[in-house]
Amino acid sequence: MSGRNKANGSGGAGRVKRKQIQSDDGWTVITHGLSKVSLSEKSQGATVLPTQIVKDLTAEKLLGDFKTLQERWEDTALAAQVNGVIEGREWGVEEAVCIGIGSFSRDWAHRWRSLWQLVLFDHVVGRLKKLSKKTEIQCYAQDPAFTPLDTEFLSLLSITTLDSGLEAKIKAKSFVYSPFVDWFLLLPTFLADRDPVLYIGNEILDDYSMYAQSEEKKEKLQECNEVGKKWLVGRQVVKLCEFEKHGNALNGMVVYLRVTGDDDKDDGEEDKKERVKDGEEEK
Repeated sequence: MSGRNKANGSGGAGRVKRKQIQSDDGWTVITHGLSKVSLSEKSQGATVLPTQIVKDLTAEKLLGDFKTLQERWEDTALAAQVNGVIEGREWGVEEAVCIGIGSFSRDWAHRWRSLWQLVLFDHVVGRLKKLSKKTEIQCYAQDPAFTPLDTEFLSLLSITTLDSGLEAKIKAKSFVYSPFVDWFLLLPTFLADRDPVLYIGNEILDDYSMYAQSEEKKEKLQECNEVGKKWLVGRQVVKLCEFEKHGNALNGMVVYLRVTGDDDKDDGEEDKKERVKDGEEEK
């Protein structure tokens, strides 16, 4: 199936087994239905990530494709769910960071998956701006697969690309977006000792033992488990529904919300109601 067909919504809604893309500098990105891919032509046992850019593609054409997907996004169940999660809360987000979203311009069908993922990121940033009445939220993105054309395109959306150091941008008032970066990079590099108010991406676990099959992952296992356990404390998780427009782009992601004092109060009221309902009296 071609990338254009997927962009037009004919990608299947069923779940596809995720695999990994490995780059020279250690990034490993979980993808859907792909073989292991490397940015290095010398890599053994890996399919090389295409170095060719889509013929005649420009930043303006990419922007046009992006806006087309935005229009098709608005009436989806996933968009409605995301709006419901974001609204009705004071976020105070000052910066948004996008980790490992992939290339939009390399000549492969999976660039449409990256564009759909960007639509979700941009949508959330837009909602956060509207709710907080902010004119600007500083947006950053980092991925070793980015090309100069990707950087030019993202600049049209007021997103600054970084070659390294994205983790330094993650603060308490950050929105972190990580569409399927592998756990043994994501947790120690981007989430350790950080407490962003909003996160959308991979589900975070407190035990990755069953996924630590290689020596590289086993070396990171204890650290990642500790980061995961700490990360889950004081956070509420919302699992996002399936995305009908492209089965491989957004399925399987979750939202983590930092629990506020009001959330604790609401939980207490719910507990009280349950006790009364069960016939228990308040002492």
